[in-house]
Amino acid sequence: MPHVNTNGIVTFYEDTGQGPAVVLVHGHSADLRLWDLQAPALVDAGHRVIRYDVRGHGRSTAPATGYTWENYALDLRDLLDRIDVARAHVVGLSMGGGIALQFALDFPERVSSLVLVDSALPGFDYSPEFAGAIEELVAAVRAEGSRAAFERLWLTHPLFDGVRRFPERFELIRTMALAYAAADYYDETPHTPPERQAVDRLAELQAPTLVLVGELDVPDFQITTEVLAGNIADARLQVIADSGHIPALEQPEAFNRALLEWLGRLG
Repeated sequence: MPHVNTNGIVTFYEDTGQGPAVVLVHGHSADLRLWDLQAPALVDAGHRVIRYDVRGHGRSTAPATGYTWENYALDLRDLLDRIDVARAHVVGLSMGGGIALQFALDFPERVSSLVLVDSALPGFDYSPEFAGAIEELVAAVRAEGSRAAFERLWLTHPLFDGVRRFPERFELIRTMALAYAAADYYDETPHTPPERQAVDRLAELQAPTLVLVGELDVPDFQITTEVLAGNIADARLQVIADSGHIPALEQPEAFNRALLEWLGRLG
């Protein structure tokens, strides 16, 4: 698998196909394998497909610090620079959606369109219940290690109830999550967020935007979806039926159809 230096780290990526570029950005604790059911379909439809392991995930470097939305966006910019991609359709799921969103705000000239899938939203507060679950997970990782904590608390969270219905696909999620080093969970470096975070800048987005959400996703991401669709100019909202938080794995045919229809309209 090829790799390049990006923003002070090493990023592993896969680059296949020819045509308009589509970048796939995976979610937290996953890696580029999350998109195994999408990459071939996109290549067959005439796209160049770039998927990569986000900083701290998969085979990419897991530095001790630097886990900010701004750094994630810089990592992606440098990756595209290294492989000579001037503009791309950027697709992100969950945390990957937050990265895609930050990238589109910081480097709008690089984004042909934006697809936000059950997306995180930098600067938007989670509910006390979801925030508490994250805090519990961080404490457990520091106390008992990432593998044990993720097995006990992360993989049992309702976030994964939808994909748990498909044992082979859930096993892929489990494999990726248990290999995740969770270096960011140990990072106590003080970081002051920018005065205006993504949630305050949604009106600035220039790229055509498709907001996708699983019908059965947890309430926090349903709310985030409403905020995104309601505040991004001309955003299109589409619900993936009978899917939870990870429609790319839970309902791949419906997800691929929605994505390819979107890309096909844009030319």
